[in-house]
Amino acid sequence: MNTKSTKSGIAGGIFLIGLGVVIVTGSWWPGMLLVIGLAVTAERVFHKEYMQALLGLAICSAIAVISISNIPWRIYGPFILISLGIVTLAQGVLSKQE
Repeated sequence: MNTKSTKSGIAGGIFLIGLGVVIVTGSWWPGMLLVIGLAVTAERVFHKEYMQALLGLAICSAIAVISISNIPWRIYGPFILISLGIVTLAQGVLSKQE
């Protein structure tokens, strides 16, 4: 059995199930973000890249929570994204040095 197609099939299946739930509930903006986060997380977990899975899920979840709450996204959003970008770049540079 081809493990690469199985891994991407699982992520694709999670995405399609999530897409169906989003269509039924009508919660497009934060719903699609969470669906993408879950699909990416599943793919990373099956590649045994747990830190990337956790980071991807945290980013998508944080953006979804901020967007549905009363936190002013225009003020805090850019700082959150810039901070996460710096952390991601630092992880990439440090992993290349090891």
